[in-house]
Amino acid sequence: MMAAQLKIGISAFIGRWFLKAVFALNRQTVLNNHRWDEVLTMGRPVLICCWHGRLLFPVFRWRREGSHALAGLHDDAEIISRIGTKLGWSMLRGSSSRGGRRAYRQLLDALKGGGKVFITPDGPRGPEYEVKEGSVKSAERTNAILLPVSGQSSRRWEIRNWDTFVVPKPFGRVVNVLGEPIDAGAISEGKELEKMLRDAMNEAQKEGDAWINREI
Repeated sequence: MMAAQLKIGISAFIGRWFLKAVFALNRQTVLNNHRWDEVLTMGRPVLICCWHGRLLFPVFRWRREGSHALAGLHDDAEIISRIGTKLGWSMLRGSSSRGGRRAYRQLLDALKGGGKVFITPDGPRGPEYEVKEGSVKSAERTNAILLPVSGQSSRRWEIRNWDTFVVPKPFGRVVNVLGEPIDAGAISEGKELEKMLRDAMNEAQKEGDAWINREI
C-alpha cells in the first residue's frame, strides 16, 4: 500500500511539473474567449464540459478560476486529482462506476452554490464521445449553463486506450476552444439536451483541430 501511494505521489509530482513546463514551451491561443466572460455575467452555475481525451488543455488553461473538477477513484484518477489540486482546482471524487452517488451529491452542492465545475461527460472509462446521464441531470436540477470546451496541440502524443488521450509536446502551438454555451433551463427534454451538448462538444473539438491544422 505504501509503495503504491509513493508511486502515485511521485507520478503526480512529475506530472504537475511536466504540464507546467510543456505548456510554458508552447505558444498558446484561445478561441471564442468572449464566451467565458458572457457565461460568468449570467450569475448561473456553470458545467465546463470536455471530452476525456482533451482534458489536459482546459485543466491547465482554467486552473486559476476558482473552479471545481470531477475525477474518479481509480489510481490514474488519483494522480490526476493530485495534479489538479496542485494546479488550483478543488477536486470532487467519484464516477459513474465507483462512488457515483457521492460524486453526484458533491457535484450538485458545488453547482447549487453557483460554482463552476469541470467534467468529462464520457469519462472515466467511456464509451468515447458519449454523454453520460449524470452531467445532463445535474445541469437540469441546478439550472446550469453548459459550456463545451476543447483543445489541441500541433505537436502531441496520442495515447490510445478506450479513447485517444492527447498530451502536448513542447515547442508547438496549443489552442483552447470555448464552444457555444447551452442554457439547460431552456431545454425541457433531457435527450434533446444530451444531443445538444454532444454536438456542441464535437463542434468545439473540430474547431480546435481545424485551427491547428491550418497552423501546421
